[in-house]
Amino acid sequence: MRDVTEPLRLFVVPPLSTLIPEQRAGAVCVWCPRALPPGEGVNLGTIGTSRPCACAACHLVQSRALATYLDWYDHGIDCMRCPLGPCEQARVLREAHLDARQQAGKPPLWCVHCRTSIDPGTEVRPHLWQGNSGPVYSYVHARRCPKGRIP
Repeated sequence: MRDVTEPLRLFVVPPLSTLIPEQRAGAVCVWCPRALPPGEGVNLGTIGTSRPCACAACHLVQSRALATYLDWYDHGIDCMRCPLGPCEQARVLREAHLDARQQAGKPPLWCVHCRTSIDPGTEVRPHLWQGNSGPVYSYVHARRCPKGRIP
């Protein structure tokens, strides 16, 4: 699995304002209520005076969700077939990512173009763009958005 330490820390860890004091102190996982004794857990870096940490299980599933997204996105950039419709490799990468998202407890997919939820089984592709605070990992319909849904 590719190293996603930095993007995970910067763009997947919940904002400090949403964390309880114990999570900001690294005594509780940022993704689940598991207590982390001193020296246990995965250090997610220092942010101001906060030192958030994650339990190993949450860190693994969140890392896997991000790594599979990036693998799928990178494939779509390089593949000559995917602009015409997802190739078999893209479908395998999509399924790996959707499985990882589900294990990480991520919300259902929604299309950033038409701002609607994406139904299971609908062809979709990753859409990575630069937001004000850094990259935004999102999704779009692989074909056209449903009729009449584009703002």
